[in-house]
Amino acid sequence: MKNIMQNRFSCRNFTSKKIAKEAIDEILDLTRLSPSSCGLEPWKFMVVSKSDDLAELGEICNNQDHVKNCSHAIIIIARNDLKGGCEFIRHQVDRKPRTPERLQKALDHFAARFDPQSDDEIMAYATNQCYIACANLVNIAQSLDVKSCIVAGFDLKKLTKFVGLDEHFKPVLVVALGYSDEKAPAKTRQSFDQVVIQK
Repeated sequence: MKNIMQNRFSCRNFTSKKIAKEAIDEILDLTRLSPSSCGLEPWKFMVVSKSDDLAELGEICNNQDHVKNCSHAIIIIARNDLKGGCEFIRHQVDRKPRTPERLQKALDHFAARFDPQSDDEIMAYATNQCYIACANLVNIAQSLDVKSCIVAGFDLKKLTKFVGLDEHFKPVLVVALGYSDEKAPAKTRQSFDQVVIQK
């Protein structure tokens, strides 16, 4: 882990080498194990790998060449269909063995939490969970020697159309993945003492 954290960097120059599907699947299979508040996992991960799609995605991402030239891009998508009676919530809650009474108690808990919130408030909650998954994704990729660049600059309206899901889903981040001959630059970070408060 120390090596991963010291050497992962935001890559801008990818080679033409494609990542094997097995490696992409492994990265996402491990990413899906990321923690999330209440274990709800309010996310989806869209894999983009075709050249034409990457070219379009690169344009949507403010014409960033490293998106156009990467091997694969992962679009991390938040979901806000988290109201108490939603099918997704019921599915997530019902994965663990529960008596009907305990199932209803759990559903009532989430209804009390999310039903008073607006769609935007729930989406903000889900977006925060996606950031956790993203951090894990790029570090998992680095462990397989796959370089990455987290992209938050894009035309949201166009990216939402590109994703093509319903109104309960919003793209949060794009992660460009690929191989690179680019060397990791020296880390420039605040010191331990600057960021750690000991009490």
